[in-house]
Amino acid sequence: MKRTLVKICGITRGEDALAAEQADCDAIGLVFWPGSKRCVDIARARLIRSQLSAAVVVVGVFVEPDVEMVRRHISELNLDAVQLCGQLAEGAWDELSTSVRLIRAIGVGNREIDPAERLAFVSDYMLDNGGQGSYGGTGQPFDWRLGNGVREWGHLWLAGGLTSANVGEAIRRLSPYAVDVSTGVESRPGVKSPELIGAFVQAVREADAMGPGQ
Repeated sequence: MKRTLVKICGITRGEDALAAEQADCDAIGLVFWPGSKRCVDIARARLIRSQLSAAVVVVGVFVEPDVEMVRRHISELNLDAVQLCGQLAEGAWDELSTSVRLIRAIGVGNREIDPAERLAFVSDYMLDNGGQGSYGGTGQPFDWRLGNGVREWGHLWLAGGLTSANVGEAIRRLSPYAVDVSTGVESRPGVKSPELIGAFVQAVREADAMGPGQ
């Protein structure tokens, strides 16, 4: 049976990270963009990281960063993966991809995805309801049909307005490699609900058991 990976993004508290691990989530996201309500600094991120087992993948989320900034965060926090949003500055991103998993976030909105957004050094792509200056975290889904072609690029990560009520349908339609949720499991911005996390994971596992298109 296919297992869809679950990432809980926008973690700001150690107890929320532990709740994600206890619910059998595969990954958490730590946001390092000051424009986000869920931004954490290095000290907070290190504390959260220290409370998790090695089984949980820790993803650093960056918006239009330079490669050296990302390198510093990887080194200081031992990040397992990096999620890159917005335009990328010139730098050795292809070289970085040999040492850490890179996830390229694409804001879909209501547009067709440009094949030029595919990068030679990236095999993981996250689709979110971004665009028009937004970098995700909108709590709104996009038209999932627009993501069909991206599955041919590599691992498809799906985000944008997912909840326990709609993630099963998203999985049945797109069969993504992973699903990513933040707002959909929060009691308020930056504070996760263990009950909502549990319900989300259960919905994912039920969809996995049914199989695509069911």
